[in-house]
Amino acid sequence: MFGKMPPIQGGVSKATWIAATDLVTAGHTVTFISNANSMGYGFRQMGSASSIEATVAGFSGKLEIRQLEAVPRLSYIPWAPPYLSQLLGNAIAAAKLRTPDLVIGWYLEPYGVAASIFGQLADTPVILRHAGSDLGRLRKVADLGPLYDRCLASASRVVASKKHDAVEIVLDAGVRRESLVQPRGRRLDDSFWEPTRFDFEALVDEAEAFFSNYGFERDFLKKLTDWNREGLRSSDPIVGSYGKIGIAKGTYSLIDALDLLADRNLPVAYRALWSAAPDRFAHAFNHLASKKRLRGRTIILPPLPPWEVPAFIRSCSVITFLENNFPIAFHGPQIPREVLACGTPLILSGEICSKVSFAAELADRTNVLRAEDPNNVAELASVLELAITDREVRASLSHHGKTLSRVIESTALPHDPLIDVIRSM
Repeated sequence: MFGKMPPIQGGVSKATWIAATDLVTAGHTVTFISNANSMGYGFRQMGSASSIEATVAGFSGKLEIRQLEAVPRLSYIPWAPPYLSQLLGNAIAAAKLRTPDLVIGWYLEPYGVAASIFGQLADTPVILRHAGSDLGRLRKVADLGPLYDRCLASASRVVASKKHDAVEIVLDAGVRRESLVQPRGRRLDDSFWEPTRFDFEALVDEAEAFFSNYGFERDFLKKLTDWNREGLRSSDPIVGSYGKIGIAKGTYSLIDALDLLADRNLPVAYRALWSAAPDRFAHAFNHLASKKRLRGRTIILPPLPPWEVPAFIRSCSVITFLENNFPIAFHGPQIPREVLACGTPLILSGEICSKVSFAAELADRTNVLRAEDPNNVAELASVLELAITDREVRASLSHHGKTLSRVIESTALPHDPLIDVIRSM
């Protein structure tokens, strides 16, 4: 199995790791080959190694993790990490110890390509699984699209999104309809129903050392650390966010809206898990730091392992997910489902309200708060004000959100769909 896994941040990394553990639980033996330990800071989770090691140990040899060896920078020119060659070389070495019956690649670059090539070398069936950015963005690159199409078309099975745009792309790539699988998704993992405490103080301490790996200038690092330490003193209602940041994620509009609330002397705090390249992180934090009224109200942490995210969600009074004008139509983030499952009130952009698979079940001010256009800062501030000042509204959103979550999760598969795909082959 080729793919992302923690400490790489993001939904694909989490889902691929859960799929690997589901496969082992179902009786399969999995060799997981990844370059996850090569992930640079910014999109690297803080503190995931020990839990991964414990999980592997618990499977008693049925799950093997094979990470790539670090190749010294500029070992050849023009320099780029030789991940594809390393993934293939690692797989060839692994096959000498255990002959594979099946090869899985999740996310086309470079894992799906590696799976496709290795499947041909080993004369073994291949299952490929796409995400949003590989199929919706990378495939448009002239030098990548033809290769991706060849890999997709030659796969024994392609696990694809149910979104119409994604289906059209994979069929256009040459995937046979009998090879195309569009399964139901997996239910959320058990951590979303296991209440745990989120220790901000300990994590702020840990983040101080972790952020020192980002390459920030000393003055910037001190400012970030000072803001986080001062933010620990706030006991105001917490507006939270987590995941990748940027204009299309509503980050800057959220900061501006929070500043409006602080200017009105409303009780509000902001706590977040930001995933971004160091330069983008610094740009967004400098924008935040320009809002002097938010000092003493704010804590910004790096990405955390997926099993720690539910505790973060529950620690907040309300969570925002404000993705807007996102360039990939079939992008399907799981954040709304995660927040609903935890019972934390949820504010969504109009775009996400319309995009999620359960859009028809969303009711503004009943199980969700809708900020139609997050770029309308005044409107967003009004929605935030309602969420942080009205306890009855929060309680109602929590109750109805959890009710909706139970319906959503009851119709999802109890395990990753790869298990059923493999059974059908």
